[in-house]
Amino acid sequence: MAIQDAPDGTIWVTHVHVVVDTPVPEAPAHEKAVTELARKPITSAEYQEVVSWTVSTDKVGVLRSVEMESNNYDLATFRLTIAGKEQFSGAQFLAPLDLQWPDVRLAAKAVVLLEAKSDGETGIIVDGVILGKEIF
Repeated sequence: MAIQDAPDGTIWVTHVHVVVDTPVPEAPAHEKAVTELARKPITSAEYQEVVSWTVSTDKVGVLRSVEMESNNYDLATFRLTIAGKEQFSGAQFLAPLDLQWPDVRLAAKAVVLLEAKSDGETGIIVDGVILGKEIF
């Protein structure tokens, strides 16, 4: 609103800035937790899927961790693929492995795939866990 109150005819304009201090809700209103958990018996010498996660269409995925363990580490061999890129293959461990990342962002339809194989003669049990979230 313009106000003319100076003797020389100067027009003064009053500006009002309104600051609303309403907190924006934290991400949980726009996020969905992802927990993929599986236990698989493995007897093949070829890689078999243990657990996987495909990011939903029109969402962004955030990968937090991948965990793997077996009842027989001498025979268990693992392969991990994230968004089409093999992270490792032929990996054997002496104990459970828990890989953690602070924020690995994945595009819609990206796949996280944990696979395992045995020696082809002896059966093993393999557990796999993928933890993450999808952002809407």
